[in-house]
Amino acid sequence: MRRLACCLFAVLWSSAAGAQDAAALQAQSRQLAVRATAGLHALADAYAAQKRHGEALALRTELWQEYAPGDAKARDKTGYVAVGDTWRRDEAKVVLDADLKGGDAKALKKADAQWQALQKELLAGHRALAVGWQALGDGAQAAGQWRRVLRFAPGDKEAAAALAVQPFDGFTGTAADLALFRRGRTIRLASDWLRRTAFATRALAEPQPLLAAVGVAHTGVASRHFRVFGTLPPEDLATIAQDAERALLLAATLVGTWGGAVFTPGLHRDLVYVRAGEYEAAIERCRDQFDAARLQFLKTAVTFAFVDTAAGPVRLHKSELGMAANRDMAVRGVVCDALDIRTEGMIEGVGHAACGFLFDRTLTFLVEQQKDRTAASWTQRALVPDIAVWAQMAEESAWAKSDTRTSELVLLQAARFTTDQRIKSWAVCHYFAHWRPDLIQALDRMPSKDVRTPPDVEATFLRATQVDLVRTDAEWREFWARGGALRKAMAVDPVPGEKEKGRAEALRARSLADAVNAARAAAGIGPAGWFVANGPDALGAKAYDEQLRKAEAERDKRRKAKARDAEAVALPPLPASFDATVLYARAETADAAVARWLADPARRELLLHPGRELFGCSTYAGAWILDVAQPARAPTDGLPSCWPSAGQSGWPAAVAVADLAPAIQAQLAAAGVPAGATVGAPLTLHFWRPLAAADLAAVGCRVFAGNAPVDGVFVTAAAGAGLPTGCCAFVPRAPLPSGATVEARWTLPKSVLGKDGVFAPVVFPAP
Repeated sequence: MRRLACCLFAVLWSSAAGAQDAAALQAQSRQLAVRATAGLHALADAYAAQKRHGEALALRTELWQEYAPGDAKARDKTGYVAVGDTWRRDEAKVVLDADLKGGDAKALKKADAQWQALQKELLAGHRALAVGWQALGDGAQAAGQWRRVLRFAPGDKEAAAALAVQPFDGFTGTAADLALFRRGRTIRLASDWLRRTAFATRALAEPQPLLAAVGVAHTGVASRHFRVFGTLPPEDLATIAQDAERALLLAATLVGTWGGAVFTPGLHRDLVYVRAGEYEAAIERCRDQFDAARLQFLKTAVTFAFVDTAAGPVRLHKSELGMAANRDMAVRGVVCDALDIRTEGMIEGVGHAACGFLFDRTLTFLVEQQKDRTAASWTQRALVPDIAVWAQMAEESAWAKSDTRTSELVLLQAARFTTDQRIKSWAVCHYFAHWRPDLIQALDRMPSKDVRTPPDVEATFLRATQVDLVRTDAEWREFWARGGALRKAMAVDPVPGEKEKGRAEALRARSLADAVNAARAAAGIGPAGWFVANGPDALGAKAYDEQLRKAEAERDKRRKAKARDAEAVALPPLPASFDATVLYARAETADAAVARWLADPARRELLLHPGRELFGCSTYAGAWILDVAQPARAPTDGLPSCWPSAGQSGWPAAVAVADLAPAIQAQLAAAGVPAGATVGAPLTLHFWRPLAAADLAAVGCRVFAGNAPVDGVFVTAAAGAGLPTGCCAFVPRAPLPSGATVEARWTLPKSVLGKDGVFAPVVFPAP
């Protein structure tokens, strides 16, 4: 250890001696790696000898990941074997990964002291290299060294400044890391809400035409967007229908406004589940839809098929793989249809990713594995359902650098997938979902008669997206190979465990996020993630509520005493953040608070923006406080969204004029609606982006309840109505008649309508 320290001091001395060229810094980096390798080996051996196997394993893993990727001893001790020019995990190797009791206390104390000394030396060496590379203007090399500085000195200000590291919700990272972290929080917690939420279903009386024609006795259920038929018990069909709704909303969360417009689902099919024999009979009934080879393939090689029926297109499934597989197939099918994924490689990847997000497992394949056990690594290993195992295999593949090129995924045929290609397809879709979800669809669209090879795909993709797939492959490997800490942080549940401190407060915050997501889902907008709000605006709202309560208590006290100055008690002023970066409400429940916010069109836009991915939810018990400061990604074009949306139910029938924004109250007053009146809940149109004044002036609305026109007041931001630019509202003068079918006919400017020139009327039931 003394020799290592002396060598490192030599490195530091030479770094400080003056300006250096790149060759000198590269030489010093190699010297540092050699010395670090020797020191980490010595420490790992020392810890292992004292039964601290977990610490030894961590040191050896860090050794080959950061300093010596080809170090045979470190690789062997961490469970790898050399296969040609790369390394593969060997499941047959025994790897000790737990610290055990025992060991010599004196020897352990000595090893701990040596580890502390080594960390100081490595810290100094990496800092010197970082400064040297920075002086030469090589930001990439400097960043790598600064990251190592943060490894040994997590709070180092110089390294944090150089990397622009910032904290967010317990995680500290670069801007790129934080973007992935936030997306991870969004996807994970949106999926959590979807799993915990029940969606309404109802029994269907009408039969499915194809099954009726084949003579299969069956039942059916319907959810808001799907019909599911088959021979499964009705309760199982209802579960599948709910999963289909979950999958549709998951797709909306994944895409949001990333594509430049608000996500609009693509294909839509009913789902049918029947037994073997009935499945083949149904396909035979549709034989005129396929050529002979395709017909045979659908009967023998796969367990599902797309067929057209008198009631529209359906996904026909065999139901005998078990309920877990049936749910798996429903989710992957709905998400791929919603995103309109066409290539087999991306269908495979998107399907596995969607099931991983919702179920933490994946069970089925586009074409089943040809063998029960496939070569997932050096040793034979089954491709198991657990997504954690898939992540481990993706990490191995990333380190091996022997995986299929991303550009090749869209050219693969499902019948020829290797296990590594399945893993790569899933891992790339998982990565894109967290980084740039719009690239999933963009990559899927690449193949054509002129684009048939990976280089063709890469060149075409670069022209279409300005994204280099070769570089993306390197970034993908970085995420999976070195991003373990980031991925672990992304998976953290903000609600502590059953017996942990702060659980009750976090559950209160989650209940507010649940209420917001229920409102978003009802409007057909994907659920969002959340974090515990403790920023200045949320804390300011809490302080305001506490001051307000004190002032109200003092005023009530003086009133009871009949003091003349009771009304002179000053109430605190509303914070400027209210209705801008924070929503505040006193209400008994989170649902009641959200309903109050939804009543006002401007607050409604803050809650429902499809480009908003995270909400901050306060744990303060005195009032409901929602932080909406996280930016929402505005679309650049596309059609607007309506509230209520088509088929939406459960929205409030009426709202007090006093609960609307003052500017809207003024517009209603000018139209003869008194301040104390109760009106119908405002119907709103949201472009989610600023609209030119001329375009905004061209927007109009006519509303019918049953066949009768509804009298109302139309307001826009252009009229000074307290609305966001690009939001319009129709306020019925009276609550709409209960149970009536309502039809809103919105008029849009030609610049928005595009080629079709049509914006369909929006039909929904009155409460």
